[in-house]
Amino acid sequence: MVSELDEGRVRRWGGMISTPDNVLQGHIRRSLQDSGCPARLLNELMNYSHERKWPGGLNSLEMRQVNRVCYEQYVTRRVPGRQAVVVLYLENQHMDSPFIRNPGMVLIFAHGID
Repeated sequence: MVSELDEGRVRRWGGMISTPDNVLQGHIRRSLQDSGCPARLLNELMNYSHERKWPGGLNSLEMRQVNRVCYEQYVTRRVPGRQAVVVLYLENQHMDSPFIRNPGMVLIFAHGID
């Protein structure tokens, strides 16, 4: 289950990949699947792994730069073996609506994930 993944720490929010290609998304999908993520949840999370489906506080470079300080408040789960985190709605209800999707979203990075 995704909520059982180790907590993630993002050191470099500027390393976020906003438009991951299908190959990269496939790697993340397989890692989450191997971690026991249910298929329905996996499909929904992966649907929100691209900026065109992100909430308003993330869906453009300009918005990400303006709102970067808010991202430190996210509770994240690390995708095993990948530079990616899952941001689950149930763990982030303290975030305002422009920063979260239900049931959650996947954020993929070039670097900076512990």
